[in-house]
Amino acid sequence: MLEPKEVASMLMVSIKTVHKLVRERKLACVQVTASDRRFTHEQVQEYIRTQSTEVRVDKRTAPTVSSRPKKGGAKSSGDTVRAQLREEMRSWQ
Repeated sequence: MLEPKEVASMLMVSIKTVHKLVRERKLACVQVTASDRRFTHEQVQEYIRTQSTEVRVDKRTAPTVSSRPKKGGAKSSGDTVRAQLREEMRSWQ
């Protein structure tokens, strides 16, 4: 039978996490006394099995990310834009 410290080492987590997993009923244990727990190899292996996930092989390609348009709006020929601005400014006077 394994002590919490050994299980923590096997799972690469802290002893507190082992006790938390027991409280959350994710990891089974043998309650020896009110404050003393022991674990069988089968209980630890069952926890590992239930937490394991299969790797997806059929991943779709990531969607392309559209970037924001550059500041200043759409670009057209510079002379045309300047001429339009001059006309608009003349209309203000």
